Amino acid sequence: MQPRPMMPLHARSALCLGALLLVGCARSTTTQPTATAAPIVRAPIEAGIYPGISVAVGGPAGLLTAQAYGSADVARHIAMTAATPIRLASVSKSVTAVAVRLLDQKGLISIDKPVSTYVPRYMYGSRMTVRELLDHTSGIPGRAHGDPILHGNGAITTDEFFAKANATPLYAKPGTTFDYSNENYYLLATIVQNASGMKFGDFLQKYLFAPAGMTSTYSDDGRSNPKLALGYVHRRKTDPLLQCPGPDPSNVFGAGGLIGTPTDLVRLDMALLGGKILDAKHLAEMFKPAVAVGGVHYALGWFVYPDGTILHEGDFTVTSAINAIFPDHIVVAEAANAADLGPDFDRAYFARQLQNAYGTTPIALGTSNPTSLLSLIAPFKTCAGLDKNLFEE
Repeated sequence: MQPRPMMPLHARSALCLGALLLVGCARSTTTQPTATAAPIVRAPIEAGIYPGISVAVGGPAGLLTAQAYGSADVARHIAMTAATPIRLASVSKSVTAVAVRLLDQKGLISIDKPVSTYVPRYMYGSRMTVRELLDHTSGIPGRAHGDPILHGNGAITTDEFFAKANATPLYAKPGTTFDYSNENYYLLATIVQNASGMKFGDFLQKYLFAPAGMTSTYSDDGRSNPKLALGYVHRRKTDPLLQCPGPDPSNVFGAGGLIGTPTDLVRLDMALLGGKILDAKHLAEMFKPAVAVGGVHYALGWFVYPDGTILHEGDFTVTSAINAIFPDHIVVAEAANAADLGPDFDRAYFARQLQNAYGTTPIALGTSNPTSLLSLIAPFKTCAGLDKNLFEE
């Protein structure tokens, strides 16, 4: 399998905590015996890669397991459980894509109409379609161009977003070039609001989360949640952990703003595969490969691998996650409350290991090939120092 595409990073300053504190607070929560999978799930905790991890696996028969190990709060020795909400980062993009496909299914939008049809205040919207936002070929400069619109992790008002977006020319003709862009999904969430007449989070709750039986997932609106896992970052697993806040919710609107659990993600996947949210036509089109990206393809809000695996990963510097749907309809979701910037953990390989443990047709494992950001990010001692590495020229 190909290396996973790089996902977004965010950071802020906070307290430094030792990675050695992790060992004393690891414990598990499971819904059924999981002797085969437990060592796989525990491994990144025992290796000191993450302070806490939560994993769920499902299939045609329903939820197969939910496991959690390590700490949601290292300093207070609060254990991670399967019910602990975690920031889901760019896994949120797939959920936004489902919402857009549902609006299309309901006839409230057409993904082949210009973006300006639904977001008239975006001056370049007449040049691109909603579909081109979904598959990151809109021409809006994103990751490969330094994220000039949503740059950093601070707050941004709607007026500020559109002022910056309208002042930022397209880098390419829409439909011709892929550039992974949070801005695309900010606009898609705006389309959901404008077309439905509902707040983005309310639409998700009514039409996606409730039908799927998701009880712990919501769109981050800045509300306080004492159960939310604290976020951490370290450059390598041998470095001390820094506890850091997540990005401002306004900065990751539609692109990375969901908070929830892997168990809920599995419920969503099973609802999708079971036809409870999208019909067969709209689901198939969402998963259809659209643009080649380094040996894999991007569809409409999901990466599609040559072996038929459909997934999306996500990172902030305080969280990492994956949601994977395998060809045998085994689904695996994982979230950890930290980012490790070294070549220490391959989430796609991890997900394949769990598919092998539970699937009826084990998929080829391949080799672990974790991404490393060490060449891009210099050593840092504070979250503010990491911010400077990431966001200052």
